[in-house]
Amino acid sequence: MGKKENTQTSSLSVFNYTDYRRYLADYYNERKRSSKAFSYRFFARKAGINSVGLYKDVVEGRQNLGRALIFKFSTAMGHSKKEAEYFENMVFFNEASSVEERAMFFERMVACQKIKASIVDSTRYEFYQKWYYSAVRSLISLGKFSDNESDCRKIAKILNPRIRPEEAMRALSVLQRLGFIRKNDEGIFELVDAVITTGVLKPDANVTALNVINFQKEITALANDALDRFGTGLINLSTLTLGISDASVKVIKEELAAVRDKIASIAEKDAGADRVFQLNMQFFPLSESCRGKEAEDE
Repeated sequence: MGKKENTQTSSLSVFNYTDYRRYLADYYNERKRSSKAFSYRFFARKAGINSVGLYKDVVEGRQNLGRALIFKFSTAMGHSKKEAEYFENMVFFNEASSVEERAMFFERMVACQKIKASIVDSTRYEFYQKWYYSAVRSLISLGKFSDNESDCRKIAKILNPRIRPEEAMRALSVLQRLGFIRKNDEGIFELVDAVITTGVLKPDANVTALNVINFQKEITALANDALDRFGTGLINLSTLTLGISDASVKVIKEELAAVRDKIASIAEKDAGADRVFQLNMQFFPLSESCRGKEAEDE
């Protein structure tokens, strides 16, 4: 009598992940704990894959999943149609080369979600979709605003560049639903937290990076036009081009983070605030490392 094949499926939900390699790692560990018979060889046979080590290579980043392999992995993992669609878009999201592609696949991931399922950082993603969500949030601390038509027109007129009243209404709705603002007993909005900062991006935080990059692209575009809108009186612009090492890059990033936190603290304690300002910090390379080039020329 032949050995009975283990067909038990995993209790993990693919909808709780945005990194498919982490999902595959957790899936393997969970299946291994529940069944000693489960192995890379077992999975390869079930998926119809010749390479026993392919699964581990994918998890550890040495191999990507093409469309054919995505289908085989999903089938072997027992995904439903909606789970398979989510898994496919998660793979494409992780492997996309541009912010635009990643945004497209992330939207598709969200569309695949079940009603009660929640995706990591999905609320932040929505908050950073429009530059004026952040601006409207800051305005809430400067005056008395509700979500009536009159206040929405006022908010739309105060912002520079101006937005439409319906956009102001949408911003208030999003901010309230996400828990950034709330109404007091008089029906006036108030902040839940005084300051929000994007912080320091972590390279492996795929969704967080996507959120912040989308937002910063819009904000950078506003900065480009700021001189025409306000002149030099209200704007502080400075640039510095440096020749530095990787060690200094790390130190400078830490110093910039400290300065950002200090400025946020100043704003939080400002009882007389009456205007919204935007502070951007850009720090990026303008060349490749000369050290590697010298070695190539020798």
